[in-house]
Amino acid sequence: MAGLPTTAIVNAAVVLPAEVLEGGCVLIRDGVLDHVGTPDSRVADADITVDAEGGYVLPGLVDLHVHGALGDSFNIPSARAWSTVFEAHLGAGTTTLLATLASDPVQALRAAMAAGRQLPPPDRRPEGVHLEGPYLSEEQRGAHPARLLRKPSDGSWRDFLDDTDLLRMITVAPELPGSGELITAFRAAGVVVSAGHSTAGVEVLDRAAAAGLSHVAHLWSAQSTLRRMPRRYPGLLEAALSSDTLTAEIIADGAHLTSELVRIAFRCLGPDRLCLISDASAGTGLPVGAEFSMGGPVGVVGDGVALNHDGASFCGSTSFLADVLRFTVRSAGIPLPAAVRMATATPAAVLGLAGVTGRLAQGLRADLLVLGRDLALRRVMRRGAWIPGR
Repeated sequence: MAGLPTTAIVNAAVVLPAEVLEGGCVLIRDGVLDHVGTPDSRVADADITVDAEGGYVLPGLVDLHVHGALGDSFNIPSARAWSTVFEAHLGAGTTTLLATLASDPVQALRAAMAAGRQLPPPDRRPEGVHLEGPYLSEEQRGAHPARLLRKPSDGSWRDFLDDTDLLRMITVAPELPGSGELITAFRAAGVVVSAGHSTAGVEVLDRAAAAGLSHVAHLWSAQSTLRRMPRRYPGLLEAALSSDTLTAEIIADGAHLTSELVRIAFRCLGPDRLCLISDASAGTGLPVGAEFSMGGPVGVVGDGVALNHDGASFCGSTSFLADVLRFTVRSAGIPLPAAVRMATATPAAVLGLAGVTGRLAQGLRADLLVLGRDLALRRVMRRGAWIPGR
């Protein structure tokens, strides 16, 4: 971005896809990464030099699944609410995110997207929208109210084809009638189609993948698992973990998934097909006991997680993606370079942004973080500009 000072970050442990480069340097010019590696003569020409003091420098985090923060959600048809949520996650290290809308009436969802279009592009707005519902299974609805769920066979999803300028992902239950036509249409429009809140098994998922579905939402959450009748029938979870092509998400916050489950997902899919997400609710950043709503779903902040009012299911998380990354490394024991890929390069690739952001490489957008050795966040840069307050 022209007009920004040229910045050199030195004395850094630079997190690359397969290793950590100690004593590394990152040079940013005009909002773009100009050099990543060991220091060279260009560092002396920088307008500003930042000493990372041996801390980690890694790409800005990319979150495919963010509902809200600080009491606000993207379901609210207000540019102010959208800005509040975006800024909260940006300040916590997420430089690219999808505004995720929970189940609501079709016109309410479209009104929320209209509010998102009012934000000033491209500096302070989400990368796009992730529509999680209303085309979900009643049996696996989680916190999504049954009264708001719809079947694709009613044709209402066609209204959202007018929103594909903003819509980047849609999560559906592929076993529902009419889902094949929905999947084909959105895939043709360039929208990533994800399976979630679903009772699908292997055969249904295979048909959906053939139609264009390529992703699976939050493994172990709101999806079918192994059935014994007494013959074994794999559910959506097992079908996703055994897939050779699908990408998938995990909410590695210690509540949705334990360390053991994180390691299972990692061993099955690897860092290039597994994405860390926050699934952050409007309760993120609020005290325990605080109530919130996200369109249809209504929840309360619990101890380290959000719950619906009867306590029978989660209602999103109360974590930022940086918290999820920290749990993945420190508690689940995933190597830092691999965990960082799962929170940056892999979700960026899912969105078709591999050549834009998600890695520290020359020519990519200067979205990056500086962390301490304890993985605590120190500084956030987006598009070559430091975010105030860090």
